[in-house]
Amino acid sequence: MTLDSLTETSERISMTPFCISLAPGVPNALGATLGQDCIEKVLPGLEAATDDDIALILDLTGIQAVNASFLKATAFWAFQCGQASVKQQPRTSDERWAVRPLRVFPAVTGCSGEVMSDVDDFFSGRQLPILHVDERTADRMIKGHLLGRLDPVLEKTLTGLVAAGEATAAELAATSDDAITLNGWNNRLADLHLLRLARRRRRSKFWVYTPTTKHISVWG
Repeated sequence: MTLDSLTETSERISMTPFCISLAPGVPNALGATLGQDCIEKVLPGLEAATDDDIALILDLTGIQAVNASFLKATAFWAFQCGQASVKQQPRTSDERWAVRPLRVFPAVTGCSGEVMSDVDDFFSGRQLPILHVDERTADRMIKGHLLGRLDPVLEKTLTGLVAAGEATAAELAATSDDAITLNGWNNRLADLHLLRLARRRRRSKFWVYTPTTKHISVWG
């Protein structure tokens, strides 16, 4: 799929090496059908990213209303697919919108007012965080804050990772006063990766983690 073919749709879509940005293109983002129609346009790009992480940024700039069905079909569906990739879980069924493993990191941007509250409530109700991107370039997320809910221990770990820029579990452990084992640090960072708040790559036998954006505020 080319960028030209994507921009022929009514949705505003841009693709880059790390980011796919998608906007509903209507004032009210309501219903699963609209959400699936939006995802349909970028699904080939998501499925093609088998060797690279890719961020899916749901742009809600100017949106006056959003509901749970739309969010479930877009950002939450992508969240589940990202977790399936981490867990190496196969596609759950042949149904078109079955969860399947995708190296995707969902985020939202442009939220304000009631839309911000609705997104926050949706993810808080599921005890999950979602990144709201506040600053970005064409191909990178630079700065954001969290909506939804993140465990306080993981908040602290994320803050340390953001301060470090990138780190292994051993490197974060060396700069912390927390009396936990190295395995504990590994688990914390793995949880951040599972929650789509940190990327990771191999360095020899160790995982090196980086936050999905250079700056993340855990308190908004």
